[in-house]
Order: sequence, then structure tokens, then C-alpha cells
Amino acid sequence: MEVTATVRRVWGRLRALDPRLVDVLIVIVLTGAVVVEFTQSGKPPYRASALLLNTVPLLWRRRFPIATYVIQNAGLFLWLAPPLITSLVAVFFGCYSMSLYSRHRAVSLAIPLAQAALLAVVGIPRAFYTPAIPAWLAELTAGVGVWLAGDAVRGLQERSRRLERERELVTQVAIAEEQARIARELHDIVAHSVSIMVVQAGAARRLIAGSPERAAEALQTVEESGRAALTELRQLLGVLSEESAEASLVPQPGLAQLDVLVERLRQTGFAVDLAREGTPRPLQPGLELAAYRVIQEALTNALKHAGGAPTRVQVRFADGWLDLEVRNARGPAAPEAEGAGRGLVGMRQRVAVYGGDVEAGPLPEGGFAVRARLPLGNGEG
Repeated sequence: MEVTATVRRVWGRLRALDPRLVDVLIVIVLTGAVVVEFTQSGKPPYRASALLLNTVPLLWRRRFPIATYVIQNAGLFLWLAPPLITSLVAVFFGCYSMSLYSRHRAVSLAIPLAQAALLAVVGIPRAFYTPAIPAWLAELTAGVGVWLAGDAVRGLQERSRRLERERELVTQVAIAEEQARIARELHDIVAHSVSIMVVQAGAARRLIAGSPERAAEALQTVEESGRAALTELRQLLGVLSEESAEASLVPQPGLAQLDVLVERLRQTGFAVDLAREGTPRPLQPGLELAAYRVIQEALTNALKHAGGAPTRVQVRFADGWLDLEVRNARGPAAPEAEGAGRGLVGMRQRVAVYGGDVEAGPLPEGGFAVRARLPLGNGEG
């Protein structure tokens, strides 16, 4: 185990080095080994130049892998003698590099095969020695074996790069989804509370001269709405903060908080009626939050765009579905209320996550309705 850990540690450090430095070190080591073996062979010094063609071209093995291998083999033929063991090691390393880095894989495989065929036909080694195993067979076996090793490493590297790209893509998608979720949460929290505060602040401004008591009640609602918005924002930001472990345990609003939501709106003079049908079922927290936000956004739109016209909220459990409807009567126009339709888009996105759908539009008799349908089968807890 310790040996394996040591090898992995050394290999990791080598991979972290500059590739050019690694190639220089490889060439220095192989050239030194070739020179040592050459001095012991007793061959004439002028033949050493042919041996350098076996090692020096490895400096360019990454950029020009095929040319490097061809030059190395030219050095073997110029040697005009049985090759040195160290020279063969260098050439096989060039074959490995050719398989690993060449863009032309078919060509890189054809070269060792052609080399073995050349040795078989021309029979150059027979002029010098007659080995027990034919040179062409040794070249074919060793060359193709080394090529296959390089091809296997190449496949692993490509798979590693592909997995890395997939991880990056998954991370980017997760970040985008999280940003969209945060934007929806912020929109729902701020838009709802600010709408109530704007309505009540306007009422207080109109009442402050003639009815100070009622103006004070309106301002108190503004204060309560602001505090509620701050509380929800703290909860949302606390969930996003890694430093607050307790904040992540704060429950998100759900269908049980609809009574509080409706009561807060009623305090502003907004006539809201809440009705429930069917037997409630336990829901996944995310689905329950989505249902709550859909109703909250629909009520906010009725408050902003319909002047707080009488509105009915219906929550219905039936036939494996959760049906939500927020229907408001025709109300006074509110031209100062502006919006980019982000609320409806957010509703559809929330509901689509759980396989549901949202319909929103004007009613024939006047007014507006928002209907959402969520499958309970995907959200049961």
C-alpha cells in the first residue's frame, strides 16, 4: 500500500511538471543510456550520430509524433548493425507517443505494420545476424503492442477530459438553476411584501389628515409586511450561507401558512376568500413551497393590477392532483403597476419542475384567473 501511494504521489508530481521539461528529461536519460551502451559496444565513433536520431527527436514527440517516429526508425537503419537495447526502448517510446498524440490514428497504426513488412521483405537484419525469432515478427509484436498501449492511454485521457467537461457542464447547469431559484424566491418575497406596503402607504397618505387612527393602522400593516419580508429574506440568505447551519433548518412556507398570508392581505382591506377541498396529503417540501408561491404571486398580481378586487383562492386535493385556483373579479385599473411578466414565468417554471402546468388569463365575465395543477405522485413525502 505504501509503495502504491508513493508511486501515485510521484506520478502526480510528474504530471504537474511542464510537458517540455518532462520531454527534455526523457531525452537526457535515454541519450545517456544509449551513450553508455554505445561505449561498451566497441563500434566506431561516427556511428554515434545515428543513435542520436533515436533519442533527440523525442523533444518533438507531442507536436510531430509521426515525424518523430519515422526519424527514429531512420536512425535504426543508418546504424547498419543490430540495434542497441536502449535505442529500441527509445524507438518504442516514440511509437507509444505516436499512438497517444497523433491526430491520424490509422496512419500511426499503419507505420509499425509497414515497418514489420519492410523487415520481412527486405531482410536487412539477416545481413548482420539471424535471431531465433524473425526481426519482422519481433517488430510487429512489439510495435503494435506499444501502439495499443498508447491508444489505451489516449482513450483514458479522452474519457477523463470528457468526464471533466460533463462535470463542468453539470456544475454550470446547477449554478444557473440555483440562480434562477434564488431570483424566483427574491421576486416572490419582495414583490408580495412591497405590493402590500405600497397599497397601505397610499391609503395612509390619503387618511392621515381626516382619519389618523386608520392611517396608523395602515402604517402598522406596512411595518408588519416589511418585517415579514425581512424575515423571509434572512431565511433565504441563511440557507445559502454555509456559515449558518441553523438557518438551513428553518421551514419554508407551505400550504399551512396560507391562512396567515390571507389574513395579512385582509388587514389591508383586500377581500380574499380561502377555500379548501379534499383530503390534504403530505407533500414534498419543494412542491409545497411551489404551491404556496404560486398562490402568493397570484394574490400579489390581483392586489397590484386589480386594485384589490374580491378574490377567491381554492385549494383542492383530488384524483392524485393538487389543483390551485386564484380568481379575482373585475377591479379598478392600476396603470401605475408595472411588471415584466416575471411572476407568471416564475410560476410556470416552479410548477413545471414537478410535472404540472399553469394557466393564466382573463375571465369572460371580467377579472382574471390563475390555475395550477401539480401531480401528487411526484411530490408525496
